[in-house]
Amino acid sequence: MPVTNKTSNLIHDPMTPGSVPADPQKARGRLIVATGTVENAADDLSGSKFHLASIPSTALLHEDTAFDVENWGFAQIVIGTESDTDALIDQTKATENIVTPVAFGDASHGLMIWEVLGLASDPGGNVELWAHAEADATGAGALPFRVAYLAP
Repeated sequence: MPVTNKTSNLIHDPMTPGSVPADPQKARGRLIVATGTVENAADDLSGSKFHLASIPSTALLHEDTAFDVENWGFAQIVIGTESDTDALIDQTKATENIVTPVAFGDASHGLMIWEVLGLASDPGGNVELWAHAEADATGAGALPFRVAYLAP
């Protein structure tokens, strides 16, 4: 095998044909963390929705994003946009207490939030994250969450 000398996608080599400058957001992005909690009542019905956060559409969703579903008052964890209810998460509460939609090295690693949500293109502005109820509440509860992302 030949000895090679290669660079990552964060290094720009003007002497290498096809080498493009590194995306500054990926190379030197600032980590921003939105931390919150939303509560539900015991009598919240199927179809209820809960506005969690407003995130820039160009934010690179970080693997520190997590939702603590242990005390959430619904059996199903459904998080997405207002119109696409399960774009980010759709799983039963029994699966795990902490839900992380992005893991280091997985298919969503290093993608902008609009890409993780499966949108066809960048909508610009902010992306709104919502939790949705697909069935009536099983009891009152709370959903602490942390949305972490890289900004330029």
